[in-house]
Formats: sequence, structure tokens, C-alpha cells
Amino acid sequence: MMTKTLSTKIKILFLFISLLYGFVPFEASSFDKSFQIHTFFLILIMLYAFYSNNFKISKYSAIFFTTMIFIMSILFFISYGRSIYPLVVSLLFVSFVTPAIYNNPSFKYQFTQALLILIITSVFMVFLQTFIFFMTNNILLIHEFVFPFSQARIGEEVQYNNLTRMGGMYIEPGTYSNYMFILLTLYMLLKKKLASTLIFFTAISMILTYSLWGMIFAGYLLVLVSFVNIIKLPWKSKLFLLIALIFIALYGISTLKNSDMVQFGIEKMTRNSQEGSTASKKQAYEVYLNTFEDFFIIGDGFAPKIRNEVSNIQDAGLLLNISVVFGVIFTLILLAMYITFFLILADYTILLASVPLFLSKLFYWDPGIWLLFFMLIYGYIVRNTSNKENN
Repeated sequence: MMTKTLSTKIKILFLFISLLYGFVPFEASSFDKSFQIHTFFLILIMLYAFYSNNFKISKYSAIFFTTMIFIMSILFFISYGRSIYPLVVSLLFVSFVTPAIYNNPSFKYQFTQALLILIITSVFMVFLQTFIFFMTNNILLIHEFVFPFSQARIGEEVQYNNLTRMGGMYIEPGTYSNYMFILLTLYMLLKKKLASTLIFFTAISMILTYSLWGMIFAGYLLVLVSFVNIIKLPWKSKLFLLIALIFIALYGISTLKNSDMVQFGIEKMTRNSQEGSTASKKQAYEVYLNTFEDFFIIGDGFAPKIRNEVSNIQDAGLLLNISVVFGVIFTLILLAMYITFFLILADYTILLASVPLFLSKLFYWDPGIWLLFFMLIYGYIVRNTSNKENN
């Protein structure tokens, strides 16, 4: 029994390390080197998943992968870009890992625990980095310790009233805030429940990064969690908590309105509206709407022409990026399946918690994105098949 427990812990540790270096974004001096490191660790997980699934290739995975490759082949001839390579690896990854999650309870448990450890470690590192900075006024470059081949983008960040944006072990604050949503959503989908405590500490850590995107959606998460927990209570408790929250909100607003954090956010929004990510978003949506018909039936491939006019199209959000590459029809089908299957397989509160994903700066080839999509598709098929067999 003790040997089995130790073996499980070792497997969880293996999956955690592989997810850390296979999922978490970093830069290793070149696209090729970063791609190779990510791919190596994703392959390790794939091999273990394949073994856990009794060396079987699911027919649903084969259909999903073949369909995606067919679509990508058409897009490849429209325009070629190197993003096709990490996308293929991500699709292979989810095609092996998803069946193992649904067919092997041990693998599902280990994978879920590894995800949880990655989330907790990510959050803890932000708190640790913030604590050390305020105690010593020195920035502990955790990212460069965890990823010695990459360089953190926080050490030289412009400060406002001694505020420095932290990123923990992630390359920059914005990357941390954006990426925590995919990790949280995957974990909650696997557990099939809203992880209120985990969301609370993750939201606080996002606020500590002073990422504008993170602070906005951290507030969204905190309001969502508060609302969901309040509606479960008896009406007297609801009324008491509602009054308490109103007073807390009023006190918080009066305390924070002149704080460094709010002033930092206002200044950043003002600056970004003229240059930076906010201006880039605005420009991207204007160009996208003007050329909407070009992306409606099929996308513009892996090197879309819109990039010639928009400096950083990733800032416009995941949903727009998918529609530019794959087309509006494909994106709407994907979104409809996402919402429908999520409501069937999990609680609506998790779906609401995942909404910021589509406005995030995540790359459309990130393995976590496709793992989320295919887990929903595969989970729905398994559930539907099981119901038919029972009837």
C-alpha cells in the first residue's frame, strides 16, 4: 500500500514537472528552442497517457485529429506560418491525453493533482515574490530560477510610486494573469465544481501582479464567487451578507480611489489607450470589422494579412485570433459546442468563470486551449454513448 502511494506521488510529480515545462510560456532565446523544450515535455505526458490508456488510440481522437489536420491543410495553402507546428503538437497531445483522462481514473486523478499543484505553486510564487519585494525592495527573479534559459520581463518594469509588477515564475505579469484562467478552468472541469477558495487566492494574486487585464478579471472572479456562494445560503444569511458586502464595497471604494494601485491602473489605461495593448486591441477590432467578410467562411491561415496592419493581434483576444486563422463559421461552431457541452458536463458557474478565456491573450495553439475543447467534446460523446447503452 505504501509503495503504491509513493508510486502515485512520483507520477504526480512527473506530470507536474512535465506540465510546468510543457505548458507554461517562456522564451529560450529563439522560437525553435522554446518549441523544442515544450514539445519534449508534452511528448513525455503523451507517452504516459498512451501507456495509461492501454496503448489504445481512441477512434474519437483519430476523427478529431484527422478533421483538424484536414482544416489546417487547407489553411496551410492559404498562408504558411510557423505557428502550425506547435498547433500540430497540441492536437497530438490532446488526442492522447483526453482518452486517458476519461478511461483511466488513476491517470485522471494524477493529472488533476498535477494541475492543482501547478496552480498552487504559481499563486504561491507571486505571493512570495511580492512579500520579498516589500520586505527587501529587491526583486527575486523566480522565473529565471525555474526557467534558467529564459529572462523575466519584470526587473526593468517602470515603477509608479514604488509599485513593481510581479509575475512569479511566469515571464511577465500579463502572461501569469491570462494563463491562470486556462489552468483554473481545466482543473474545475476535471473536478466538476467551482473551486471558490482556489479562485479567491488566484484572483488576489492577479491583483498583486498589477496586470491591468488581471485586475479587471480578478474583480470579475471575486464578484462571481461571492454571488454564487451567497445564493446558496438561507434568505436571512443572504440579506446579512448582502448588507455587509455593500458596506465593504463602499469602504473599499473610498479607501482605494486615491491608492497607488488605482492610480497605476488609471495611468496604464490612459497610456495603453494611445499606445500598447489597449490601442492594439482597438486597432485589431477596427481592421477585423473592416475585413470581416474575408474571414467569414474560412480563415486567413497561419500568417494572416491582418498582421501587416496590426502590430500585436494577440492582444485582441483568443476568440478573434481563432476566427482570423480558422474562420468565423469554425469559431462560432467551436464556441457553440463549448457552451453547450459545458452546460451538460459541468456547472454553469464554471462556464461563467471561464468567460475571460476568450478575451485573454493566450495563443490559439496553446495545448491547454485544445485540451479544454477536446475534453468537452470527448466527455459529451462518452456521456451520450453511456446513456444510449443504459437505455
